[in-house]
Amino acid sequence: MLHIICRSNNGTLLFREKSDFERFLGRLEIAAIKAALFIHHYILMHTHVHILAWTDRTDLLAAAIKSLTVSHHHYYALKYEYKGHLWHSRYRSILIENEPHWFQCGRYIELNADHAGICDDPADYPWSSYHYYARGVADSIVRPIMHYDKDHLWRPGIENPGYREFVLAGRKLDYLSQKELFENIPPVSDGHRQ
Repeated sequence: MLHIICRSNNGTLLFREKSDFERFLGRLEIAAIKAALFIHHYILMHTHVHILAWTDRTDLLAAAIKSLTVSHHHYYALKYEYKGHLWHSRYRSILIENEPHWFQCGRYIELNADHAGICDDPADYPWSSYHYYARGVADSIVRPIMHYDKDHLWRPGIENPGYREFVLAGRKLDYLSQKELFENIPPVSDGHRQ
């Protein structure tokens, strides 16, 4: 299980319009299939992307993420007449060590827009996997290979009030310590550079 993070260069907005988000999600779905990634959680923020996914084909990961980010760069440069680097260096892939770490990292991802002040409730932010778990809304990006079924919080395809409660309880946690825990762990080395 990997926490994958892609950040924009110098805080550049990666997504300016709804169509930018939609196109990126379409490309992410293709990249996930190519890399045999089973995406459990994701969020597209304006300046970065978080993906929590399982794969046993880490050898395919670098090429798939590179294809995704290069494709978005070309699209963005053409649409917005943008010149220069769009992405801040290579993506990061952080190994999720165990089930509790995975569970907490998923919650951290779902709360990203809330912590950034973009919305008051993760249910109000359309560009994440939150709706799949909390409300049972179909999402072609989410392809879980396993479900954390503790107290039936992540049962897909149905509304899960318990999941919503779990995510919202994460607001009480110290955001900076959560960021340190889920983003500043040494990245997994797969031998590839982007």
